[in-house]
Amino acid sequence: MVSFFRSTQPALLSAGQRLLVTTLSLFLINSPCAFASGTNNPAPKPDLATISNGPNPDLLLIDVYKSLANNQITKAQTQIDSLLAAYPNFQLGHLIRGDLIAMRAKPVTQLGAANSNSDKLKDLRAEAIARIRAITEKPSPDLVPLNLLDMAEDQKYALVMDAQRARIYLYENVNGVPNLRSDYYVSQGKFGVDKAKEGDQRTPIGVYFITNRVPGAKLPDFYGPGALPLNYPNEWDKLRGRGGSGIWLHGVPATNYSRPPLASDGCVVLANPDFLKVSAMVDIAKTPVVISERLNFVSRQVWLNEKLNARKMLDLWRQDFASANPVFLAKHYSRGFKSSNGDNAATWIQKQYAGLQGMNDSAVKIREQSQFKYPGREDMIVSFFTQDINTSRGVATFKRRQYWAKEGTQWTIVFEENNFVSGTKPENEVAKTEKQKVEPIKEPSNTTNNSVAIAANQAAKNKQNNDKKNNQQAQAEVLKTVDRWLNVWAAKNTKAYLGYYAKDFQTPNGESRKSWMEERKSRIEGKGKITVRYESPVVSIDGNNATVKFRQHYQSGALVASSRKTLLMVKQDGKWLIKQEKTGS
Repeated sequence: MVSFFRSTQPALLSAGQRLLVTTLSLFLINSPCAFASGTNNPAPKPDLATISNGPNPDLLLIDVYKSLANNQITKAQTQIDSLLAAYPNFQLGHLIRGDLIAMRAKPVTQLGAANSNSDKLKDLRAEAIARIRAITEKPSPDLVPLNLLDMAEDQKYALVMDAQRARIYLYENVNGVPNLRSDYYVSQGKFGVDKAKEGDQRTPIGVYFITNRVPGAKLPDFYGPGALPLNYPNEWDKLRGRGGSGIWLHGVPATNYSRPPLASDGCVVLANPDFLKVSAMVDIAKTPVVISERLNFVSRQVWLNEKLNARKMLDLWRQDFASANPVFLAKHYSRGFKSSNGDNAATWIQKQYAGLQGMNDSAVKIREQSQFKYPGREDMIVSFFTQDINTSRGVATFKRRQYWAKEGTQWTIVFEENNFVSGTKPENEVAKTEKQKVEPIKEPSNTTNNSVAIAANQAAKNKQNNDKKNNQQAQAEVLKTVDRWLNVWAAKNTKAYLGYYAKDFQTPNGESRKSWMEERKSRIEGKGKITVRYESPVVSIDGNNATVKFRQHYQSGALVASSRKTLLMVKQDGKWLIKQEKTGS
């Protein structure tokens, strides 16, 4: 990067020219909306064929700096004149042209010496740094931003913004693989990113979608040729108490070509030609807009592995949903889960299964799925998909969005939203079934007895429902404990592994607990890679005791074993612990 500014003829450069070159090099090394939408009817897309496709201003700037570093002042001025002929309102270009003219008369000691406005000069220097970085730090086409894990077939494009680079990248979805198509310089909030409240002049970090397309004719000139509003705050923002509104992608006034990197009230601002090109590509409610403080670009193989893991995570959820067993489904939900209606995990799961009976794996399908690593949170994935549920009354279709967070080694859902789209809601079918099952209450001989009977009947039903709910919650807690126990076993974390055994654990052969612990530690830590999982768990609860039966699959090196296992567990100090472990039928 610095080599762009080193002169091949340093002795021929004036001291001022050398200082200008040095100043630019040091900058490169060390540099680290609230307008309501006026329409509900989206404007049509701009016609890409009618948008002027001028030269890349960032590449032109690089050429100017190269010429200057080589003491080719006349060539540099010719190049800057060509840049201004293409973009006559490019203020940074005018600043550099002024310096080049001044060099002919006197030494130039710093960038923008011909400009007396210190605030404006600071902004233009920051823009120069950001634009040069865009070229010198441009990601390889072979790399992919990790945030774009999975895109649905109808999501043709995605926008991902790197706030530190003041750049937004347009990726095209080519057979499921994001391919870099273009990138553009952008301005962001005056105080950077991570918006928290209205008026903080920050740009939000997150995964968003374009909700509308507002034409420039319906906006003040300040917004340029149009605006693309985003759905900030999204669900995750709301859960974290993030406020504010009116975050848009938009252009600049006709008198400007661009704005400084930190210049908006929170919106993402592009040069007008760039905004028109972006607007011509994106689709309302489909194109994801990922805003990150710093993007993480990875190889396609790393990206593919992450994508497959995310898909597997979602498919395991689908399989357990299709099982129609709330206990199986519960292990996918965090203890801190909360729905948009304030439901906890137990209540939410109960609602999801209302009306679903006798399903099998093929009855539940997932399609149109897209998944994104959440910016700033490597331990969070947001999933969007369409879910089809085949019931006896036909196919019911829902749109779901889930926020998954990694808790230890397990991915669990911390937020979920489910919207009915079409078909017959399963609860309609179920309500009819439940109504038919209600036993009629026999009329007692007098009104008093009738009231007592009704109250007693209702109390009994309430107790039954509460017992059932408590039992399901306990079963879910037990299975989560088993999941964590197996995970630390596979990770060979013997300290955590042994912590899952009760103080009064009954050792298999009657040996002392200390001897058994030493033997287990030696066997686990002495192994190579360990893979251990279970299937077909059956949990029974009796107060503070639980019995878990399942088939365990174990592999380490050449050793592969599959066996039945039974865990007798006890709840001590609020935790489920293993009291006895049996292998075999």
